[in-house]
Amino acid sequence: MGRLIDEAMKRPGAVRAVLMLALTMLCTSAAATQAKERPPAGELLLDMTDPVIELKVGSVPLRLRVGLEQKRLIELNPGAVDRLRAHPPDRKFRFEDGFDAEIGRETLKGIAATAMVRINDRNMPVTLSSHERDCCADVDGEIGIGLLPFATIRFVRVGAGKSERSFDFLIDDDDEHGPQTMVTVGWQSLFVQFSLNRAESVATSSAGAILAQNYGGRLGREGTIVAAFGIVRPMTMLTFRRPAQLAGFRFDRIPVRTADFAGTLEFPVDPDEPADADDIIVAKRTAQQRVWPVVMIGRDQLDSCGEMLYDTGARRMTLRCAP
Repeated sequence: MGRLIDEAMKRPGAVRAVLMLALTMLCTSAAATQAKERPPAGELLLDMTDPVIELKVGSVPLRLRVGLEQKRLIELNPGAVDRLRAHPPDRKFRFEDGFDAEIGRETLKGIAATAMVRINDRNMPVTLSSHERDCCADVDGEIGIGLLPFATIRFVRVGAGKSERSFDFLIDDDDEHGPQTMVTVGWQSLFVQFSLNRAESVATSSAGAILAQNYGGRLGREGTIVAAFGIVRPMTMLTFRRPAQLAGFRFDRIPVRTADFAGTLEFPVDPDEPADADDIIVAKRTAQQRVWPVVMIGRDQLDSCGEMLYDTGARRMTLRCAP
């Protein structure tokens, strides 16, 4: 700009030219800032049973599931990554080492790239991420709800009955864990995530321990459960003496990923099952994993809801459900 001003000062009417040049550049800068900071607007309406949007990265079309629990990024299946590598949006585009994904005690190496996408008439730089395995079936990937520049995002279930219950939750869009809300259980707190993709609700070990302490939980049948990226994790069924009330839903039992995210929280000793004198207890020593007390509420509960409304500005999720 200094060089342009110097040139303008050498010509007749230099002062007027300089003022016009400065005014033009100021207006351009203000317009760019205003466009960049334009607040979310409008409403995105999605089918709760198949919440999918379509967009393009360069010339590559992508069908993406909208994930209530996904971070503010686009997680891609490896097949979509291959298509983008074959048809990059620009010469500088490339996937490099990204963040690793921890699925319980399993770690998946990640790659990431940055690209411009257009959503709701806005050009936005977004992070594209992938982790060795498919994240999502029947689509190219998943996009986090916090990345969508709409004032409201409404999920509706076609043909749903009357919704007589309504619950509001403030959502913390955590960079590490994705959108979650904190709820109080007794004198303790845990997190809740909602998932329209997960068939069955599940708790981490630390969340299960908190629920067991407050509702008289008892660990029983062991088995496995499918976690993110199709990874199978060990689980134990936790049954409550008193029905657990969590985020407006009733649980008589819930699967617990007892090997994952326990921290230092332990399950209470069941007084009805004293250890037998002949029992041999073998303690398996494993590295302590950080605590993350979260219950992921899936379709086994959310199918009772006819509508979910996310207010982007307020970061508030409203659930309207049948009795």
